[in-house]
Amino acid sequence: MFKKILIIGVVMLAMLSTAESKENITLKKLKNGVSVIIKERKDTQAVAVQVWFGVGSIYENDKERGLSHFLEHMLFNGTKYTKPGEIEFEVEKKGGSINAATSFDFTYYHIEIGDMFWKDALKYLYYMTTQPSLSDEMVAKEKPIVLEELNRHLDNPKNYLWDTYYKLAYKKTNYKHPVIGYRETIENYTPELVRDYFYSHYTPSNTTVVVVGNVKTDEVLKEIENTFGTVKGKYYKPPKVELEDPQTEVRREDIYKPQITRAYVAIGWQAPSIRDKKATALNVLEEILFNGKSSVMYQELKEKGYVQSIYGGYMAHVGTSQFLIYFVTEPEKVEDAKKRIFEIIKQYQENGIPKEVVENAKKRIINREVFAREEVDNDAESAGYAVTVTGDIKYDLNFIERIKKVKKEDIENYLKTLKDNNYTEVRLLPEKK
Repeated sequence: MFKKILIIGVVMLAMLSTAESKENITLKKLKNGVSVIIKERKDTQAVAVQVWFGVGSIYENDKERGLSHFLEHMLFNGTKYTKPGEIEFEVEKKGGSINAATSFDFTYYHIEIGDMFWKDALKYLYYMTTQPSLSDEMVAKEKPIVLEELNRHLDNPKNYLWDTYYKLAYKKTNYKHPVIGYRETIENYTPELVRDYFYSHYTPSNTTVVVVGNVKTDEVLKEIENTFGTVKGKYYKPPKVELEDPQTEVRREDIYKPQITRAYVAIGWQAPSIRDKKATALNVLEEILFNGKSSVMYQELKEKGYVQSIYGGYMAHVGTSQFLIYFVTEPEKVEDAKKRIFEIIKQYQENGIPKEVVENAKKRIINREVFAREEVDNDAESAGYAVTVTGDIKYDLNFIERIKKVKKEDIENYLKTLKDNNYTEVRLLPEKK
């Protein structure tokens, strides 16, 4: 649950003016600023076409809370060339799938389809992301839909837990605001605000087009130049995200809900930005502590009856990130479970992590990554995330090599920062009787 496409930074794509290829990957910066990533795959008959933007809730101002997410909805409401619903219908008719996602740090639109239809997929995403209608009528139509989505979000106590966690963990930056926004901001969106946000953020310089699958690079590049390469717009790149001040106190809040019968607990510490070279060690620490039934926390907490389930890991962001622990248990077992978690962390801090444990974790990550990359959508996601969020395609290309280079000392150095006086904790509990 904590890896939302986190496997994907050093020479910026902005520095690339001509195409360069490595391992069937072609990178190019078009004259208007659009970044292009093409990867030929002859081992499949599928193609993934994705368009990524440095657009997310971290970059919104107070009047725009939730607008990145709202705009994602709007781009499915018809274009200059198509009616609302027409593109989705055409993609599904061809046996493909289409969707989009908005996060704190990015937004992307994607189609997975058979190789004979890749040109159609590219054209559809070109229409959606450069020629949306954004009419007054569609803004008015979409507002109640998004407000209902917000209602469902707020009706889910677990969402409230995570909204509360982020509000506690972040004091300076916009990670403290939920991606979906707030009722008062959504209700006050005007068509002018929506259109201004689109034309100032969905610009060529903030766009990355990714095509992975059974294609020919020259043909794809020509098609992209004839579509995305013709788009005009002012230069825009997301501003630098400020880091949070080091946390030096415990921040805790308890939430009581009548429909809850078990305890849901989130505990986390500040972690390096995804752009920090030290971040890779946290992927390995996550593997050791949480991934699979052989992981430390599963064996020590789940198998021994402290919790009913436990998850965790590195939640990466452009700014200050989080290393999270999330568990579900009986309310009366919360303190014992928390105590055991802190004991395990302290044991590693005092005794270190056995080298063979680190090496085995690295092997599992690499093996899993190899299998994941067999799917064209995962392959494309990794590249798009790398350029958009880390600012460097090498984060993707060199991921396995960076995992191999992680040393036990790298993990142990981060573990030393996990103290009993600098974490954030939120508990979702049954209502008091």
